[in-house]
Amino acid sequence: MARIAPAGLLARDLDELAAIGADATGGGITRFAWSDALLDASRSLVERLAALGLEAGIDAAGNVVGRWCAPGGGKALVVGSHLDTVPSGGRYDGALGIAAGLEAIRLLRARGFVPRRPLWLVAFNDEEGARFGTAMFGSRAFAGEDVTPLLERRDRDGTTVAEAMAAQGFDPRRLGDARAIDDVGAYLELHIEQGPVLESRGCEIGVVTAIAGVLGLDVTLGGEAAHAGTTPVALRRDALVGAARAIAGLRELAADRDAVRVTVGTIEVLPGGFNVVPAECRFSVDVRAAEASLLDEAERAVRAVVAEAAAGERLESDVAVVRRLAPAAMDPSVTRAIAAGARAVDARSAELVSGAGHDAMVLARHVPAGMVFVPSRGGVSHSPREHTSEEHCAVGAEVLARTVEGLDASPLTTTEEYRA
Repeated sequence: MARIAPAGLLARDLDELAAIGADATGGGITRFAWSDALLDASRSLVERLAALGLEAGIDAAGNVVGRWCAPGGGKALVVGSHLDTVPSGGRYDGALGIAAGLEAIRLLRARGFVPRRPLWLVAFNDEEGARFGTAMFGSRAFAGEDVTPLLERRDRDGTTVAEAMAAQGFDPRRLGDARAIDDVGAYLELHIEQGPVLESRGCEIGVVTAIAGVLGLDVTLGGEAAHAGTTPVALRRDALVGAARAIAGLRELAADRDAVRVTVGTIEVLPGGFNVVPAECRFSVDVRAAEASLLDEAERAVRAVVAEAAAGERLESDVAVVRRLAPAAMDPSVTRAIAAGARAVDARSAELVSGAGHDAMVLARHVPAGMVFVPSRGGVSHSPREHTSEEHCAVGAEVLARTVEGLDASPLTTTEEYRA
């Protein structure tokens, strides 16, 4: 097990970031895209990066970019994560990746490290998508992907993305200026695991081999409203009973497939009367897997389960795809460098697949990418109870620094070769 003393400056950075957007009650943190709280956090990060001697600023998509220039130039190694949060989120999700990046730069500078290629630290805007449903907005713009179709998305108050950007002093017409992927050679991200695997195995470091793809489905079952007291059960077309059968079947489907996660997260019953047999039931299905073929197979299985449940209750059914994100494999050269960094500090590590989405999914479409995970106590995330010990934070920052050293000394696949 690694023996690395907690880093005081890393803890300070986390404390100070946690104070920005802190909820008045409940202990959570709320920093939405294009909000004053997130802009304050971004400006604070710019100041920290400048204090470390990096060129720093906020780009046209709201991303904070700090650049440690190298004498020889070349493609940059980017270390990144995000500062935005879910509503009343925790202090580690995203923010630890940025704080650990700052700490890694301090460690490297203290050792006299001089990068052979540029080293950037980037805090991507709106990874969570909590306000507008525009997840990974900043990393997509950074990668040169067209995000302009998202500008008309609205939040609960009716404000569009374009309006929110303008209110913060950003010009939506200049989003293309955020493209920087052509100057990037590889991407590295540290994040809390957001699950219980590392803790259960007694590991300090997770070496992510892939990020699971996501398939989002909306299921609608249609029956017939009827009086609860006068309609015999055998004559009912009860949409909620059909949904219950389908959801139980989906649970069995997931239990039989260890590499696939299936979750029903929301459900709506209509008309919703206390004494009315439900005429319609709608529910969401979230499917995740690390391989595209597994996602495709799971989609067919979900449709079959729903169809069988609907037939059993004489219901109409519809299954609509509302979101599809392809899985992202992490680059073997980057994962080897992470594993080597863990060995260098005697940190026990394990390979695992990330079930949650990250900006690394976007970057991996364009350049070699990898992720470092550190444990989450009890597997809790997206909650004020989210916690990662100071020791694990410090080990993660050290492994991040060692990985940067290893990748800096190795030839990187060019962006053009990677895309080919």
